[in-house]
Amino acid sequence: MASHIEMIGRGEPAVLIGTQMLAKGHHFPRVTLVGVINADAGFASPDFRAPEHTAQLIIQVAGRAGRAERPGEVWIQTYNPENPLLQALVEHGYEGFAVAELAHRAAAGLPPMRALALLKADGVDMERTLACLHTLAQTLLDRAGIEVLGPTQAPLARRARRYRCQTALLAGDRATLGRALDDLVAAHGQSRFAGVRWSIDVDPYDMS
Repeated sequence: MASHIEMIGRGEPAVLIGTQMLAKGHHFPRVTLVGVINADAGFASPDFRAPEHTAQLIIQVAGRAGRAERPGEVWIQTYNPENPLLQALVEHGYEGFAVAELAHRAAAGLPPMRALALLKADGVDMERTLACLHTLAQTLLDRAGIEVLGPTQAPLARRARRYRCQTALLAGDRATLGRALDDLVAAHGQSRFAGVRWSIDVDPYDMS
């Protein structure tokens, strides 16, 4: 990899392909064209944070093109150019995207408008994994101020031969969510589920 980066730095003809390589802060003054492949994977992801991460990545890689005296171009591949979030990003930059995305989050009652925690579980058997989360969620189903969504399979449903499931907990404020989680741990902190591990992720970075 180092040799390839040095080659590009010398200005030799090259095509650099990578997942997030160009977003890592490399300085390539002769790079004038950056392509973002399959942007729809981020904007249409079941993870509500994915459009935010995708927009940030596009802005980062766009900054790699035309860094010296040469103008740069950014091409974005999409099958849905009418996507309002993508349009906001292209026409108004990240600030415009953020305004549109926050309006969507507000309408859906998602963070940062509400506090979020994920109950995560993984196990060797799908039914047992879901049953674990059902048992945990029973503590909070009728609790005022808490919305329980799930359990369901995680977007990345299997890893290292273990099934992954999750339940989302939403509350109007962090204090309400914190008290609910304290009660959940008090009720089930010592609970053991055969072949299943569970955990709590407050303010998850992503929903995978």
